[in-house]
Amino acid sequence: MKKWIVLISIVCFAIACQENQNQSDTEEDQDEKMEQKEGITLINGVERSELALTMRDMYNQMKSVRDSLQAGQDIKTNYLERYKSIHTDHATEPEKIDELYQGMAANFLARYEAFEHATDDRPTAFNQMLDACLACHQQKCPGPVKAINKLKLNEG
Repeated sequence: MKKWIVLISIVCFAIACQENQNQSDTEEDQDEKMEQKEGITLINGVERSELALTMRDMYNQMKSVRDSLQAGQDIKTNYLERYKSIHTDHATEPEKIDELYQGMAANFLARYEAFEHATDDRPTAFNQMLDACLACHQQKCPGPVKAINKLKLNEG
């Protein structure tokens, strides 16, 4: 009987040690999943530039804003300062950050600011802001065009 108790104790100890090791491995894996270097963040093995992360943040915020507008809810947005980083964020393809891009980025920020200050026809101002996104993405990075189009509100 004592042999069984000792054996069970050893097995339980081994299992506890293994679970502790797995937990440490998991914490190390999480550190590896979010590793940042030179304007690039590694997320689950995929490199994401600062600009890509900013754009993803923009998309998520605008999706939430669109949903609120569709529901007729009063919304308050204040992301302009955050979004100004599109001029300086490290890009996945830095060679695409040229005068044309900078002009379109400035146009987007102006349209976004107009949307933030709009009081009468916010859906139109929202769609105009999205049009500024589309103009740039059609020229520089067409991947998100379909997703941006889905954000548009039906006017009228």
